[in-house]
Amino acid sequence: MTHVLIIGGGTGGTMLANTLDRHEFDVTVLSASAEHMFQPGLLYVAFRNAAAHLMRRERGLLASHVRLVQDTVARIDLRDRVVSGGSGAQHRYDAIVLATGIRTDPAQIPGLAEVNAQFGDYHSTVEQARKVWGALDGFRGGTIALGQSSPICKCPPSPVEGVLLAEELLRRKGLRDKTRLVYFTPYPRAYPAAPMNEIIEPIMRARGIEIMPFFDVDRIDPATRTIFSIEGDTIPYDLALVIPPFVGADIAYDPADVVDASRFIVTDKSSLRVKGVEAAFAIGDATNLPTSKAGVGAHLEAKVVARQLRGLPAAFDGRTHCPVDLAYGQGTFVIGSYTAPVVRYAPSRIKHLMKMMMAHIYWLSLRGVFEPVFDWYFAFTAPEKFAARHAR
Repeated sequence: MTHVLIIGGGTGGTMLANTLDRHEFDVTVLSASAEHMFQPGLLYVAFRNAAAHLMRRERGLLASHVRLVQDTVARIDLRDRVVSGGSGAQHRYDAIVLATGIRTDPAQIPGLAEVNAQFGDYHSTVEQARKVWGALDGFRGGTIALGQSSPICKCPPSPVEGVLLAEELLRRKGLRDKTRLVYFTPYPRAYPAAPMNEIIEPIMRARGIEIMPFFDVDRIDPATRTIFSIEGDTIPYDLALVIPPFVGADIAYDPADVVDASRFIVTDKSSLRVKGVEAAFAIGDATNLPTSKAGVGAHLEAKVVARQLRGLPAAFDGRTHCPVDLAYGQGTFVIGSYTAPVVRYAPSRIKHLMKMMMAHIYWLSLRGVFEPVFDWYFAFTAPEKFAARHAR
């Protein structure tokens, strides 16, 4: 029986563990936390003051035959196939799947740690998301600056979602006329993918949101409340919600070159094998794949790796299918792949409802309960065919 060691108990790691046949695989999940967080829910803690029921015990989400070990990871030796835990324990394996996720790194930008400490962020912890709500709830007028500080972002639609939900909140509180709302991005347009930008940017402009493209954050001066860009532009603010840079997990690897400069795992974009290493795969946010860092990617990648481990043909096509909350009960999806450009998909209330439903079915989906429905849905919305049905 093949012993599969999965590093990380997030969406991809949990789904993969539950997918592997207990008669073929001895499965261990090594996770630093005993808790599992529904990360998309941080958006609504931050901008809607939603109840933070985002955590479940990881043990309860895994099939009974899956072994769960709570430990941090200090070193992964991919040559000798041994993982050294922070506790000093050694974990050996026949095959390893790296689902180590990513973390925020505000220290990359001078002043950002202070800004995040003051106003919070909605990409790290529940406590930080609550801090965002506290800042917004106490806001009485002035300039709110919201945007991403580096090109890589966990859940690419989340910066747009944040500024649109902030605008809706301000209008509901009667503060919209007292607020300048500025959205900044390192990209040349509000949303990186041009077809989706054709929908999102007009919505933002119609709601009076100023857009500052090509704004690469260089530093922030909390004393003068000013954000400076590499290009020489500045944004004065009264409240700043700045999405920090993201980096891979702080783990030592042998060989060291399996991670890039930002500590993302160098992964074959089709097979999901760690390049240059046998019996090693990477899934989810931890990879350097040229696709969205979002839960749906981890979901589909887990299915590919499950087949690869069984010796069956499987390839990841870079599929993304990210829901986008456009506020005021409207939503859409960002749908694309490596070979198919993002679909220009018009907003609707049903699409918003579909995103809201995911918060309720997520926990069961980790156990594979809805997998036949997901298989049908992803086939029906395959971007190559879907684009033709939704062409202008």
